[in-house]
Amino acid sequence: MTKKFYVLLVVLFGVLLIRLGSWGLTESSEARYAEIGREMALSNDFINPSLLGIIHYHKPPVTYAITAIGYKIFGYNEFGARFFLSLALILQLLLIFKIARLWFKDDKIALASALTYFSFPLALIAVRNLTTDAFLTTFIIWAIYLWLQNKLNEKITYLYLFYIVLGLACLTKGPVAFLPVALFILCYKIINREKPKVNIHSILGLILLLGISASWFIILILQKPELWDYFIQEQIIDRSVHAETFHRDKPFWFYLVLVPALSLPWIVPTLITIFKVKQEKWDKPTQITGYTALSILIAFSLFSSKLILYILPMFPFLALFCGSVFIQYGNRFSKIYEFSFRGAFLLLVLIITSLFFIPQFTFTWYKTLLFLGISLAFGTHLLFRSKAAQVDRLLVLSTAMLSVLILIYADFAAQNQTLINSPKAKYAFVKSERTDRDYKVLVYDNLLSSAPFYLGDRVITIYNSNFEAKRDTRFETTDHWKETYLPLNEPGQSDRLKKLLADKNNVLLIKNKKSLPDSLQYLLQGFQAEKMKKWTVYY
Repeated sequence: MTKKFYVLLVVLFGVLLIRLGSWGLTESSEARYAEIGREMALSNDFINPSLLGIIHYHKPPVTYAITAIGYKIFGYNEFGARFFLSLALILQLLLIFKIARLWFKDDKIALASALTYFSFPLALIAVRNLTTDAFLTTFIIWAIYLWLQNKLNEKITYLYLFYIVLGLACLTKGPVAFLPVALFILCYKIINREKPKVNIHSILGLILLLGISASWFIILILQKPELWDYFIQEQIIDRSVHAETFHRDKPFWFYLVLVPALSLPWIVPTLITIFKVKQEKWDKPTQITGYTALSILIAFSLFSSKLILYILPMFPFLALFCGSVFIQYGNRFSKIYEFSFRGAFLLLVLIITSLFFIPQFTFTWYKTLLFLGISLAFGTHLLFRSKAAQVDRLLVLSTAMLSVLILIYADFAAQNQTLINSPKAKYAFVKSERTDRDYKVLVYDNLLSSAPFYLGDRVITIYNSNFEAKRDTRFETTDHWKETYLPLNEPGQSDRLKKLLADKNNVLLIKNKKSLPDSLQYLLQGFQAEKMKKWTVYY
């Protein structure tokens, strides 16, 4: 089974790479990470990330560095930005498979857990859109695997590797990386009734972990002592308990509603099984993964800062739990599994079919019809006619349908760039109108991180009142940032804007919901306006 699984991973990796660079960077998160990675690759400065020429210390540098390596290998394009995300998902699947084999000692549970994770929509969302979360989750799963290797096989080397990988996780997204791992170890200790033990290797490992985790922060604080308060207060405390500062606050129940929706169809039969099978009949690994997933859900719900991908570290544990429950109790509740998957399959077919009847969508109908026809034939055979074992049928179906969705999304995203919030079309228009000219692109009261990616270092961000456009320049040591940033409310900046708009070679981008102040409207005289779906280009 192991060799077949490895072959499957290669096939899935190929599916993930098909047309990976066919759609533009999406605002705001993906474009921000992609542009920071681009600037890092160009400057070869892996310590001081920058965004549109201004220092950006919001996150540690690992994600940016991985993205920068992607550019150096594949070029400065969307494929280069996203390549290592696809590789991260394959590594996640491999690690989940290895964890389950090591811990449950059952190849079927290992395969079911890995493919269950692949079929979770959130796992795929995370690798179609460049953020820290896919890389963070990879390091977390890797750390869990190494910890279990040390725990079950008593190999000290794995313990030190555990601390190293956990340190890299911290350098990906900060101390929040420790929480899922700590909750897993806590659940493991409680359910196995183990008392905490400290030995010389644990102490040395913690020192190693602290050294790796704090390395980037220490380097920066030694250079700029004022960063201490910035990291502790603004980036840790405020993001956790004062998310309204960053406009990311969500109610407590946000994940309680979101997680079940993103766990379909597996969550339905799994929850029914939980209520019908007494807990004491579960083996300890199943209990531990279930309680770990639940504890992560509760802990992340307590934080005020919530975005959809923040909860991703819960899903590997949920996949291990669902995979174990499916293999152990699937036959007993076969009708429930069949009903759940038939319902999910029919819902998916209806969703794909509905794409043809939404006028706002542009679609290559013959490709989608081909995918839809193959899916209908394949799914109908597996769900209604095949005599193969239920385990095989449902795992094959879920993996195949998610692969089809990956291919459909690549085609859809490439043709509906405005709908997925990619401004690539307007950049193409700007370049077509300014061929061989020296010009600046002014972005009014909005942060378009993708603009330099497509237009080069000619972009100037104008800040008036929108918090998204406000840049933090307190850590700048030179005046170079003034070339790319124009805070309109500061003295002399209004005159600077007038000079820039007096040059008719320059281009102004304004979101359709906004406009220049009335006192500056006259500056647009002599400009043509090209109105697009969300933006207007003045040239």
